[in-house]
Amino acid sequence: MRIRHTISAFCLFGFGFSLLGCAAPRVDFSTIKRPDPPAQLSKYQVFVGQWNWEAVMLNAEGDGQKWNGTAEWNWTLDGRALSGNIKAQSGETKFEAVGVWSWHPRDKQYFWGMINNWGYPQRGVAVYNDESKTWRMDFKSVGLDGTTSYGRYRMTVVDQGTLDWNLTEWADVLHLFKKLEMNGTYKRKS
Repeated sequence: MRIRHTISAFCLFGFGFSLLGCAAPRVDFSTIKRPDPPAQLSKYQVFVGQWNWEAVMLNAEGDGQKWNGTAEWNWTLDGRALSGNIKAQSGETKFEAVGVWSWHPRDKQYFWGMINNWGYPQRGVAVYNDESKTWRMDFKSVGLDGTTSYGRYRMTVVDQGTLDWNLTEWADVLHLFKKLEMNGTYKRKS
């Protein structure tokens, strides 16, 4: 009996609040202005376009050492995000990934995420150093071996047509146990 009275009281209380205007207000889109894309996104412009790339996996053997592939990145969502895809091959191993990179206006940081054809996601944040023209892109992911990885990409802008990069993945958050390391170069397609 007591539970019924409590439920009735809550219902009556909720109904009363809705009558007093506690319900969500009506949205008037004529008063809402979409902000301009953040200026920080201009730093991503260097990635826009089509690329060929080559890399060496430093801790692999045989066919697993040399990798090559392509990448393409383009602006989407009215210039608010960079959307792209990567294709790679080493021997019989094929790898594909799609990603989205952007700027978080409240957190004031670059963020990015990718998913690959092995079903494993990567997500992280990025920092750009103007002086060294280097991106540091830290991430957490599921590695190609199916276990958790903590990684870091470093991309150095050599010029508008060349990006040198390094990828390191560790098995632990403290970066004590290395899982893989790759060095490579992106060359812009002409």
